[in-house]
Amino acid sequence: MPRAKKEAVKRRKDGRWRVVYRGMEFYSRISSDDAIAQREAYKNSLKRGNNPTLAEYALPWLERSYPAVADSTYAGLAVHLQHLIDDLGRVYVSQIVPSDIKGVYSRHYTGLSNSYIKSARQLFCSLFDSTQADGLIHGNPARDKTAKPHRGTEPKTRAITEQEREYILTLCTDHRMHPAVMAMLYAGLRPPEAKAFVIERDVCGDSITLHSFAHKKGQKYAYTGKGKTSKAIRTIPLFPPLKQALSGKHGHLISSAHGEAVTPTTWRVAWNSYKTCMETAINGVSKRWYGKTKEQQAMAREGKLPGWIPFDIVPYDLRHSFCVMCRDAGIEINTCRRWMGHADAKMILKVYDSVSEDRSEAERKKLEKTLFPGQNEGQPETGAGENVGI
Repeated sequence: MPRAKKEAVKRRKDGRWRVVYRGMEFYSRISSDDAIAQREAYKNSLKRGNNPTLAEYALPWLERSYPAVADSTYAGLAVHLQHLIDDLGRVYVSQIVPSDIKGVYSRHYTGLSNSYIKSARQLFCSLFDSTQADGLIHGNPARDKTAKPHRGTEPKTRAITEQEREYILTLCTDHRMHPAVMAMLYAGLRPPEAKAFVIERDVCGDSITLHSFAHKKGQKYAYTGKGKTSKAIRTIPLFPPLKQALSGKHGHLISSAHGEAVTPTTWRVAWNSYKTCMETAINGVSKRWYGKTKEQQAMAREGKLPGWIPFDIVPYDLRHSFCVMCRDAGIEINTCRRWMGHADAKMILKVYDSVSEDRSEAERKKLEKTLFPGQNEGQPETGAGENVGI
């Protein structure tokens, strides 16, 4: 009796299983059986006349097309692909039309951010580009103008108010989150940059040079020299408020209770703790007991108890505020772009460069002085950079 032929399934160094059929590679992060199942699905599609269903084609395609991305990135791509498969998985690739793609956007992406929807469209277009290159379809339904997704919501970050900035400078300055908050506010650091920041390494004299960046990998962060953009590695002036906040500090900008590198859980707990500390300091009592002390109950009976003041700030609001302070101070946009770590100025103009009331008033006075020279002579001028606090 002939010996059964052993399946030629190999496990790569990255942990994925790999099997080859007629030069076509199939990968799986689950098991060798899953890689074999993908191959069999492909063989069955060939028997039907090279017309696979979307699910049969898309799953091996994702493994082949993104072999070296981080686990968190791969998981995000898989979510987009799963939405497509949920709706069209059993449909033959050759039968998918632009209205089908449009329907996926309508059912799964309503109310989501514009950048998230764009990332889904990029993935869908790449998938059908591959099917077109393999000769399965003649045109890309995802690129058709009738399949273009709706516009999503804009980023919800904002510039903090002068009062909020005063709170940050004066309250809860001994909290372990305070140095990271100051670095995001007065150096424009992204949260992943603040998480990887090491004071002795990244602070040099009167400037900051970023070397490392945090990337989520499972329940921890992986620290690499690759930032969000090609300009993420950069040097930023060390402004006095941040220099004072870092004085006497050492090690990680934000760390675990044992002084180790921060984890996603540590960051979330520390930020929530900081918000609670700030709200308690602002209102004089914790939210749980607000309005329940004898003095406050008496004020409530007289209608004099002020409303609870929340500390509604997210980390990216601080980076947003740094950009606005720079622009209010008259920093030209290319310098601001370099400090912020953007590859070009489009993101600054579109998202971060909110026009503050101070800048609007300063620009009004500049135009008024040009149109009506001499009318306001002798009156003190308000510069664009007044009270920006950098």
